[in-house]
Amino acid sequence: MYIKQSIYVLSIAALLTGCGGGGSSSVPSETTSSLETSNNTTQDASNNTTQTDPGSSAPAAKLTAIHSGQVKDSATGTGIAGVTVSIGSVTTVTDEQGYYTLPSLEASEDAVVTFEKEGYLEGSRHIQLKASSNENNPSNYLEYSMYTYKYQWDYNSSEEIEGAHIMIDASVSYSDLHGSLYTGTINASLVYFDITTDQGKAAFPGQFQGIDSNGETVQFDTYGLINFEVKDSSGNPLSLAEGETATLRFDKVSSLEKPDTLPLWYYDYEQGVWFEEGYARLQEDGTYKGEISHFGTWSVNRPLEEEAGIYRGRIISEDGSPMDNVRLQAIGTNWVSSDLSTDENGVFEIQVIPGSTFRLTAYDYKNKFGASYNGIIAAIASGDVVDDRI
Repeated sequence: MYIKQSIYVLSIAALLTGCGGGGSSSVPSETTSSLETSNNTTQDASNNTTQTDPGSSAPAAKLTAIHSGQVKDSATGTGIAGVTVSIGSVTTVTDEQGYYTLPSLEASEDAVVTFEKEGYLEGSRHIQLKASSNENNPSNYLEYSMYTYKYQWDYNSSEEIEGAHIMIDASVSYSDLHGSLYTGTINASLVYFDITTDQGKAAFPGQFQGIDSNGETVQFDTYGLINFEVKDSSGNPLSLAEGETATLRFDKVSSLEKPDTLPLWYYDYEQGVWFEEGYARLQEDGTYKGEISHFGTWSVNRPLEEEAGIYRGRIISEDGSPMDNVRLQAIGTNWVSSDLSTDENGVFEIQVIPGSTFRLTAYDYKNKFGASYNGIIAAIASGDVVDDRI
């Protein structure tokens, strides 16, 4: 295993204020870097549950956290009112400017927050919840962008559907929430994302990993994302009846390799996890087609058999002091990997897709500014740990 003994120091200089949705950051006009020797890998332990005296039989007390943020429309950048925001069983609704607060949460290294509103693709983001000793903890703040459906239409349940990204035979049956067959008008909503675009990567829910058909958690890169939802004439969700299928078509992505088949994955918003279910086959025109047995959010992803690479670094301010609670993202062509926050020494560590170059972005939610390193970081081989000058 190849390990450099130095830690890369990214000095965030000439930062621009403002934040893009979902944690994206502004590009600084100037970014400086230096290399310093350090073996410090101290981790922030503020999220650990407090420990009782070893001789006491009392259970450990759980630390509580508060999460707040703002939900914006991806096209206009304005706040969205009436978005239902949830972490587990704790739920609230955004105000007129899109702001929300979720109190009395359990501190966690990895919590899943979901966003729902009619007309928008359901959102999901993994975040870190640091314990709050006062009314709030700015490091738990999040700005998130939601995306409207690109296609919405009505059709009769006995009609054949053959749109740009979904095909449903006229003989297919639908069922309601109670499992009863439904006939009548159907309201359909569909959104598709080219995952090689910044918009597509920002809209991708959860993390770029999932549970495969063997029950193993694997990293993956992705070739496309489709969400398809259907409702009855009263706005109630409908499903494909048992044994029925629909066909999804994922657009050709010319910049990516084209294996003959790719696994299909669906996203479970409640668990915040992708699950492998079926596969899509390469077509002559470069698109991929695959059959699904239920509606929702689907993607075609290439699971990685090799071990991830590791990128380590350290964030400092212009005056050289370490910056804690800064969120990092490594952004590849068709994947994103995140370190939920730097520790008290500014140190972060990110698993990256091996053999793939990437960009590095940082955002400080405490002070609400961010930056992107204005360069491309060289690919890291599988199993390597690199602390490198960019």
